[in-house]
Amino acid sequence: MLSRLIYASVATEALNPEKVQTLLAQARNHNERHDITGMLIFNSRCFLQVLEGDREALNELYGRLTHDTRHRRLLLLGFEAIDERQFPGWSMGFAAADALQRTQYLRFGATSEFDPYRLTGPAALGLLMNWGRTAKSAERVKGQATLQKVAATG
Repeated sequence: MLSRLIYASVATEALNPEKVQTLLAQARNHNERHDITGMLIFNSRCFLQVLEGDREALNELYGRLTHDTRHRRLLLLGFEAIDERQFPGWSMGFAAADALQRTQYLRFGATSEFDPYRLTGPAALGLLMNWGRTAKSAERVKGQATLQKVAATG
């Protein structure tokens, strides 16, 4: 059964960009092997993550996450059966939460600060989906710029 899991947590230590890249590489590798897709938002302190896949695979992964010492205060924001994936092309999309996204936080949350603990499950999904669309648009623009550059030099 296809399901969606959304959770928030807090990093137990400061994560520099290299550590975040390592974490993402591990997650992507695991998720590709288990047909799990999703997205992660991180602001150097808090994680907000959505995962989509087989219910048993998500249950097993969440069990592992509860014992992962890289984060604490896991808060389950949602777990539900779904008809289709919202992040089908990503083994793990990523967005860095920053102050420039204040309007997004206000749109989906109670404050202008990124605080996943103040989000409902539907609001968290809305924020993740919105950032996913933004990231896909950025990738598309980057890809078009690359194609234009190749065409100009080719």
